[in-house]
Amino acid sequence: MLKSLGKLALGIVMAWLGTPLQATEQLLSVEAQLVGGYDGLTNEAVLYSFHPHEAMQKPSLGFDYIRKFNNGFRDFGTLAVQYRVAYNEKIKPRFENQIYNLYYKHKFPGFDVWLGSNKPATGLSSYDDNHAALLPDMTMKVFTYDRDWGLGAELDRDWIKFSASATNGAGMNLYNKEGNYLLAGRLGFGNFNRSNYTVGISGVHGRVLEAMGYRLGHLDSASGEYIVHPENYVGVDGSARYLNFSLKFDALTGDFYNQPARALLVRGGIHLLEEDRLTFEGQYLYSKHAVFEKQDLSAGLAFRATPDLTFRTMYNYDLEQDNYKLVGQIYYYHGLNF
Repeated sequence: MLKSLGKLALGIVMAWLGTPLQATEQLLSVEAQLVGGYDGLTNEAVLYSFHPHEAMQKPSLGFDYIRKFNNGFRDFGTLAVQYRVAYNEKIKPRFENQIYNLYYKHKFPGFDVWLGSNKPATGLSSYDDNHAALLPDMTMKVFTYDRDWGLGAELDRDWIKFSASATNGAGMNLYNKEGNYLLAGRLGFGNFNRSNYTVGISGVHGRVLEAMGYRLGHLDSASGEYIVHPENYVGVDGSARYLNFSLKFDALTGDFYNQPARALLVRGGIHLLEEDRLTFEGQYLYSKHAVFEKQDLSAGLAFRATPDLTFRTMYNYDLEQDNYKLVGQIYYYHGLNF
C-alpha cells in the first residue's frame, strides 16, 4: 500500500510537470521504541503514553525514508515516507499499521507544494517535531490533527513564512463520506534556526470528524455514519530560545460543533550538556469544547545517551480527575547507509 500510494503521488506530479526523475540523495532510518507506564486512575500498568486510541506513543517498530530528486541542475522534489507497526495493548487490531508521513513535496520558483499525508498548517504542531515526544499537545485534542490527508503550500522568505493546507479533516484515517474537510493557514515571523525565535498566527475553517489516531468518534446511531463537526478557529503560537532556556506556546479560540471552544499550551524547557543531550520540560495544557473541559500539568525528561538512543520519562497530572500517569520510553533511531 505504501509503495503504490507513493508511486501515485509521484506519478501525478511528474506527469503534470513532464520532468525526468533522477535520485540524488536518499536516507533510510529504522525506528524502534518501548513505551510503558502506570495509570493512577485505573491502578494498572499501561503500554501507551496518552490514550489507548492515540497513535503516539506505543511500543512500535518502523522506518523513515526520505528521497530527493534532481533534474540535473537542482533538487526539485522530496518523497517522505514514515511508517510504524505499533502494538495495541487494549484494543484491536493488536498490531496496527501507522502512516505518519507519506507525501511528495515539489519545489516551484518561490514556493513548495506537497501532496499526501502531512501536517496541517495550524499553530505550533505544524512545525514542531513531536514524532517521538511524550508530552501531549494540541494534536491530541479535537483542535487539529498531527497528520491529515490532502495538499498544502509553503512560501518561505527566511524571516517570514506562509503555509496553507486543504486536507480531508479526518486525521490519519483516509475517510470521507459526509463532505468533511479542513482548511488551514499560518503566517509566521522569525527564523528559529537563525534568530532563535518564531511567532505565528493561524486560521482554521472546516467540517471535520473527531479523530484520535485511526479511531473516529461521535457516531450517529440512526445513520451509522460519523457526525461532521463545523469548526472555526484563530490562534497564535511561538517558539523562542535564550541560552539554555526555551519557551513554546500555542493558543486557539473559536467554535467547535457550533459551541465556543478554546485551548492553551505553554511549555518551558532547560537544555543541558553538549548538543542539548539532557532536557527538562514542564508544560500546562488547557482545552475546552462543548461540555468537555480539561487541564493537564506535565513534566518530562529526555536524555540522549548516544546519537541513536534516547531515554524519556513523563509525569502527567489531570487536574479535573485528580489523577496522574507515569510513563517511560526507550527510543532508537538509526540511519542506514545503502
